[in-house]
Amino acid sequence: MKYTTILGIDISKLTFDVATKEGEHSKFDNTLEGFTIFSNTIAKDTLCVMEVTGIYHLELARFLYHNNIAVSVVNPLSVKRFIQMHLKRNKTDKADAAMIALYATVNQVKPWVVNDEILEKSNDYYRVMEQLISTRASFKNVLDALKAKKSAVELIQNVKLQVQNLTQEIKKIELQLIEFIKQYDSSLLTNLKSIKGIGVRTALVLIITTKGFENFESAKQLASYFGIAPTEKVSGTSVNGSRKISKMGNPLVRKKLFMCSLQASRFNKSCSQLYHRLLNKGKSKKLALIAVSNKLLKIAFAIAKSGLPYDENYKSVNTKIY
Repeated sequence: MKYTTILGIDISKLTFDVATKEGEHSKFDNTLEGFTIFSNTIAKDTLCVMEVTGIYHLELARFLYHNNIAVSVVNPLSVKRFIQMHLKRNKTDKADAAMIALYATVNQVKPWVVNDEILEKSNDYYRVMEQLISTRASFKNVLDALKAKKSAVELIQNVKLQVQNLTQEIKKIELQLIEFIKQYDSSLLTNLKSIKGIGVRTALVLIITTKGFENFESAKQLASYFGIAPTEKVSGTSVNGSRKISKMGNPLVRKKLFMCSLQASRFNKSCSQLYHRLLNKGKSKKLALIAVSNKLLKIAFAIAKSGLPYDENYKSVNTKIY
């Protein structure tokens, strides 16, 4: 569909900036009142485009969607590269909004649709579970310190009780999450868990954050989205940097996959072969584990698209980028 106007939106916690590619600019509050005022300024056949910005973009995207206003939510990494390609150095909310509009003018962007209700609910549950896991880790550190200092027994018991209570709550939420995802796509959850190295929590977060992998056409696109694709700085003889991952995208997914790579490098046949091949070439353990993380993501993508459980003797997934 052709749009008469494309608006780029740069959104933050309190406000959002709206601009055309020519730089016409407005600013609104990131509130329901601000959404309403903005919507009243939108002409017919207008497309609103914004980046994924944690949770800040969601309410505005939902508002526009439910008010039948065309909206697209794009990968911030793609926009960043587009800005770099155009050698733009100004870093302001107004300039970013204008560049998002220009990006959507020269690139085909997909219409955004509201998340499945189960996935929305699952995402909230997962975020709370991760916060509780982080809190439990802090209490465990305190407990270790108290034991080392031989602190008062009643104080140690109190902290132990906090750890036990948090563990119970984490388990309850995890079980509820599993039930939600089984309602959404039970076979996908089962198939992802069949991959040696990927545990249930990683399988859950992959399904939640990718909408069951439905929005991705290739494993390479998926790796770029999560910021786990390698980047390299090489220019003539003056710049010869090492390969690193981009670190754009969801840091939780990267963290989960890296933790999974520790097990996969030992117990997953293809991942173990990759890991030791890179070590034998003189690569660092960290880089080898990142390569395994990338391979696990590729395997997960292949499993999701095929609808089949993991077969460790199947050799279609290859990692040659390291």
